[in-house]
Amino acid sequence: MLHVISPKEPIIKEEFPSNTSFLSLYPVAAHEARPFILVLPGGGYEHLASHEGEPIARWLNDLGIHAGVLEYQVGDFEIISLLKDVEHALQWIRQTPHDWLVIPDQVGLIGFSAGGHLASIVSTIGMVKPDLLLLGYPVISFHEPYTHIGSRTHFLGEQPTLEQLQAFSSDRQVTSHTPPTLMWTTANDGAVPVENSLLFAFSLSRERIPFELHVFEEGRHGLGLSEDNHECHQWLNLAETWLQKHGYAQARQQMTTRLFIAGDSTAAQKGATEKPMTGWGEHLQSYLAPSVHVDNRAVNGRSTKSFIAEGRLADIEKDIQAGDYLFIQFGHNDEKKEDPTRYTDPDGEYRQNLIQYIQSARERGGIPVLLTSVSRRRFKADGEPDPLAVGAYPAAMRQVAAETKTPLLDIFEASQQLYRSMGEKESQQLFMHLPEKAHPNYPAGVTDNTHFSDEGAKQVAQLVAEAIRQCAELSALKQRMVEKNLDSDERLAHQLVN
Repeated sequence: MLHVISPKEPIIKEEFPSNTSFLSLYPVAAHEARPFILVLPGGGYEHLASHEGEPIARWLNDLGIHAGVLEYQVGDFEIISLLKDVEHALQWIRQTPHDWLVIPDQVGLIGFSAGGHLASIVSTIGMVKPDLLLLGYPVISFHEPYTHIGSRTHFLGEQPTLEQLQAFSSDRQVTSHTPPTLMWTTANDGAVPVENSLLFAFSLSRERIPFELHVFEEGRHGLGLSEDNHECHQWLNLAETWLQKHGYAQARQQMTTRLFIAGDSTAAQKGATEKPMTGWGEHLQSYLAPSVHVDNRAVNGRSTKSFIAEGRLADIEKDIQAGDYLFIQFGHNDEKKEDPTRYTDPDGEYRQNLIQYIQSARERGGIPVLLTSVSRRRFKADGEPDPLAVGAYPAAMRQVAAETKTPLLDIFEASQQLYRSMGEKESQQLFMHLPEKAHPNYPAGVTDNTHFSDEGAKQVAQLVAEAIRQCAELSALKQRMVEKNLDSDERLAHQLVN
């Protein structure tokens, strides 16, 4: 049974029958109709590999392709029911009216490992087939010695018949109606032997189905976007070129994503009268490709509460579109008990406000990201940075991130590591420490351990960029980052988050 998950509809999956498959949608912001590709993660028909789900959908979004992830039935399921869920999803995508438009004869499937088996079997024997097929290290054959025993057992049981093995080995079912296919795998895959892809390629060739097969020399099973394997990472560019050839992908530079920052003065753009004070958000753009535009809405002195009360979140809601990011970083002003317009209890209103920001982005197809507050420069008597330099707010945000399954960049911890490495005296250069008459904007001088100098803002922006690179849930954004030549200080920031 298929259930389509609306971004506006909270779903408690445990309340649905066990034979339910859930379709999560990831449309792109486009006025014209665009192709759609349905993602089937792997997991041996026992579980679903999350890194082969949403990150793949976001990568497809970067190419101008609507995407969906099917969290299909695993464990104890009926084969016919499972296949019908995939077919129903394809049918729903083609025929159901949406706010976003789909080209009905450009609906593809991409599957990994066991999800590749499911994609390939639907593409060969299904009553409703995709128009295009992409497979990553797929399970194809259920015949020994090349099958993946775990996938076969969960799909067919402990003692499958010869007829079942034949019927559900995708290479034995290829016909002239099988769609054009791209496959990639590795020659030394220890879980699903390369012969699976070779057998499917042979059958496609026999039926004269257009296909590409890329076999990389080395690489473990389950690589997904292959971020830790430079050689296999090439599959993304190869697939992009192939998708462009088939009219699915747009040129990457035509797609512009906005990254909104909702936060306080530590991130905000500073005016001429405030310089050399600088917010880290002013330097983030230098780490991102032109296809990602930083829209910095952070404002001095705001908390989660006052930002909402002043209508600033509402302003973002008017502009944010599907695929855009909302970076959320508050805490410094939320802890000001003397000001009821800003103060929030870290275990109460602060958490509720963060959830409001998260839901606001998700309801519009955006991607919320939580960033713990940058630490104030505050050292204890033993020379260690004060773990309560922003009170209980970083811990509260970590809890909200875990509960709502929201990507988290722990900038509080990373900034504390930075201050620790530099020491109490050296870290002053990151902040607004100016002697009298050193700058016309601060004739009396300033000693400020919360707001950054330009150098400090650069360092923190580097911490944010490195945190993005390490966050598996932000793989699609990572693909749109640029490498910079790091000077010695930036190399230090890089090391601190690695």
